[in-house]
Amino acid sequence: MSNPSFDCVSCGACCFSRNPRYLQLLPWDTSRNLPPESLFTEDGRTYVKFDCGHCVHLDLSNGKAVCQVYEARPEACRAFRAGSFECIKARRANGIMGANVRDREGAPA
Repeated sequence: MSNPSFDCVSCGACCFSRNPRYLQLLPWDTSRNLPPESLFTEDGRTYVKFDCGHCVHLDLSNGKAVCQVYEARPEACRAFRAGSFECIKARRANGIMGANVRDREGAPA
């Protein structure tokens, strides 16, 4: 049984970052059907846009953190596991629903 405290749909901590190069696509991600306008290329590398402090594919409406491209999500997202060391680290750094990222930006929570 999964731990409800690690419900990705109510968390989204791993989808937040103020680093615009937070999520680099890997070579095998090129076959995924990601919207081209959600990506940018720099120095020969392709990244998912994080212009708003979180992944542009993240829908935060209705109090949930839902990936709009879940079936086509990049490999890094597929490898990320709820409750893992990386998950706990993201929760500490970013907070649930990115509360810490938004606090640093001065935006309302």
